[in-house]
Amino acid sequence: MMKLISWAVICAALLPSAGAGGPHNVMISNDSEEGIVVDWFNPSTGKPMVFSRLGQGESVRVNSFVNHTFLLRADGDNCTTEELCRYSTVVITDNDDQVIKVREGLEVEHRDSSTKAQYAAADIVQNCRDISKEQLAAGHSSDRVMKQMLSCVEGKTAETLEQLSERVSTETRLREHMSGNLENYTCADEKIETTVAEKFKDWEHQNVTRKIHLLHERKASKIHLVENFISPEECAAIEAAAKPILHRGTVADGKGGSRLSDHRKAMQAGIRIPFEEEGTGSQGEHIANLFRRIYAYTNNATGYGIEVDGQEDLMSIQYFGRGKDDKSPDNYRPHGDGDIDGRPHKRGGRVATMVCYCTADNLVGGGTNFGNANVFVKPKVGAAAFFSYLDSETRLHDTGFTSHSGCPVVEGVKRIAVHWMRIGVNKEMPWDSFNTLNIHKSECEEEE
Repeated sequence: MMKLISWAVICAALLPSAGAGGPHNVMISNDSEEGIVVDWFNPSTGKPMVFSRLGQGESVRVNSFVNHTFLLRADGDNCTTEELCRYSTVVITDNDDQVIKVREGLEVEHRDSSTKAQYAAADIVQNCRDISKEQLAAGHSSDRVMKQMLSCVEGKTAETLEQLSERVSTETRLREHMSGNLENYTCADEKIETTVAEKFKDWEHQNVTRKIHLLHERKASKIHLVENFISPEECAAIEAAAKPILHRGTVADGKGGSRLSDHRKAMQAGIRIPFEEEGTGSQGEHIANLFRRIYAYTNNATGYGIEVDGQEDLMSIQYFGRGKDDKSPDNYRPHGDGDIDGRPHKRGGRVATMVCYCTADNLVGGGTNFGNANVFVKPKVGAAAFFSYLDSETRLHDTGFTSHSGCPVVEGVKRIAVHWMRIGVNKEMPWDSFNTLNIHKSECEEEE
């Protein structure tokens, strides 16, 4: 039986002592063979209050806040406050999908989005082990039972992965559908400003302190605005290097190559990083300095530990406004720079992006819109939008929050310097040895 109790009203009154953020919906389930009492610790007094009583097989949902504590004790214990009772405690975390399962002996499993895979694997193994015990008891040979257990684990793992993949795909499609309906309205609003940050912090690099706007902060997806990231000299060096080689931008064709598309209307030029000019005071040194700063910030923000060797060129991208009557303005429709499907990282694939704003004078339009994350960045000369789309611990990709668009440029010129960072590349296996499906050329040759 499921009980529904909202604790949000009481918790709301205690927000100063609660963790940051809104309430989390948590399920507490009694999977033991005895009744339990769920007590909630009042953060103001530090004393427990009876929250709910759960019989065998019953569960309760609660809206609670980060760092709130619950005490779980046996309902049948007749002990006083001076005596030692059987109990367990759990603390609400900032993760999603929290489920608290109370087992025999008041053993507690606290499952959430960060431990889902771990517990799913444990459940699969336990289920297959129980089946194997039944087969052994029925007289089956140990060799046959072992083979069937391996087959059981393999089959259930594939089934679980398929279910998780479908769930991620469904959630992503829903977010994309909702954000797609708002895309045109957001881009059409000429007065819209950059989203107010959840938090601010400072980043110090080479004796320069820069202010960081944390616009979206999750383990697998981050969106930041970095003030004063690129200098006028660096922008000028990039523009000069790009001028003779500008060409129409392309998109991935889904077959490992690229093609022209109205999905992306802009001019671009790839700029090789002239590391050999470092220390010369040349324009090439400005470009190399920016490149190294990009990696310094990325590794600071994500913990990826990426090296510069084998990485992509710096890309100069330019959008030109032709007036409000232009039926096909320069823009880049919603897309992901790398995999944003929640799947494991593929060697050599992109994991983060830095967009540096160089020119935005008299600009109408041209904002960077992250519709699924409800984040908008208005171009500001010298600033940079950073976003990453890989969990550094699980190596699973974002599930769509970093899908973004370059809103149509109605008037003016927008010039940006963009760099995409990869994990799994080096001097021996540089970025261009992989195709747009992140398949290495050597693997393609083997298939042929």
